[in-house]
Amino acid sequence: MTNDRRQEDFAQRLSRISRERGETTDPDQGRAKRDITDFDYNAPRERHPIRNGLIWIIILGALGAGGYYGWNAMPQDLKDTLTSIVAPDDSMETALATPEAIPETETMSDQGPTLQSPAVVHDGDTPVMLDNIVAQVSLPDDSTAIGDIIPIIRNAQCNLRTPLGSEKVMGVRIENALLPAPLYTFSNQQLAEQLLLNVEAVTQNGADLVNDMDLSGEKTVLDVFVTDTSAPLYLVLQNMGPGIIWNLHAAPDVQIAHVALIGSDFSGAANLQPDTTIEGLLVGDFLPPHQYGADDTPRDCMIRPWRSPQPDWIGSRKSEAGSLLYQNQMYSYTKGYEAYNRWFTGALGVGAAANTVTARDAAHVLLGPVPTEPFTYNGLAGSDIHLMETDHLLIGDSASRHAAAERLHQDLLTAAIGGDFSALNPPAMERDSQ
Repeated sequence: MTNDRRQEDFAQRLSRISRERGETTDPDQGRAKRDITDFDYNAPRERHPIRNGLIWIIILGALGAGGYYGWNAMPQDLKDTLTSIVAPDDSMETALATPEAIPETETMSDQGPTLQSPAVVHDGDTPVMLDNIVAQVSLPDDSTAIGDIIPIIRNAQCNLRTPLGSEKVMGVRIENALLPAPLYTFSNQQLAEQLLLNVEAVTQNGADLVNDMDLSGEKTVLDVFVTDTSAPLYLVLQNMGPGIIWNLHAAPDVQIAHVALIGSDFSGAANLQPDTTIEGLLVGDFLPPHQYGADDTPRDCMIRPWRSPQPDWIGSRKSEAGSLLYQNQMYSYTKGYEAYNRWFTGALGVGAAANTVTARDAAHVLLGPVPTEPFTYNGLAGSDIHLMETDHLLIGDSASRHAAAERLHQDLLTAAIGGDFSALNPPAMERDSQ
């Protein structure tokens, strides 16, 4: 290899000419200085972080590691550089992922956390399990024998009792509860709507009306453990899915002054303290069935209890990754929550997020700190249930409850068609070719 110094000589001549002309700007000013040597392996290397990063990912992907592991195996300086260039506000995992590559998990859905028993939803980051909260647990099943049903007269006006100045408002807002309940309750309207869906399934999709019939009114149970002793509590229990029996568990020294139910279906509460008052708002009494965009603007009595999207929702991550479907969905959730929050704040004097635990699905929820010692679980067996009034209430073991609901559906269908409901799906006609 020869020592060719022509480039350096040219640079020196150019610098001399510039000085003779009175120019003060160094042609190399602002450029990183390099030691000129015969052997380029001893010279500082130019850095190509994006190119090198992509090479890393491609190589590891070809070896079967995939983009995620390729990213984790990449040198940290390349990760930092690529993150700052490609996605300064997000993780590289999100920046590189396509919406299809972001799956739901056992504990996180498109619309937020979903935690099966014995996990407990709460407002902290540390996992909490059922045995951290209560002892002598006896979870309900679909045949648990309950006590009396005490009717809740639904609010005729779109308002709730105003919290007292001494009371602390706390809340739960979810879609679905995950424990079974030993009762059905539904209105005539729900019965008719479900029957129409069943008829469509038979006549359009070839379903069997007897064996494939979906029934209305199945309820679920959510345990609500309350440990906050800072003030008398005003609980706002909210959900958008099927009706819930909110099973309350007050720790020692907890005072629950009032319970307000807000839901899209007929709900109730069990194990209330003797002096606790209760009221209920049914969404359908004041709002039409939801349609996309209907809740995007403020309106009177916007009581549909939307939840605000969070960055860790799979739907939020897919939206950030470019999915138009999830961008629209998250926009609808955001606008719905904003409208709901305006109503909530006006009605109760605090924002809808105040002291509120949220999830999509849950079996158990904790309001307040984890107790120092577990307290006794309030079983549903033998407990009275305060329940929103409606047209049909079916209790008893699962088989008899199911049979009673099925008879209601079949009797209504028989009356509607004026005869045997097998006429909905008659056998194929045979034509004589002669």
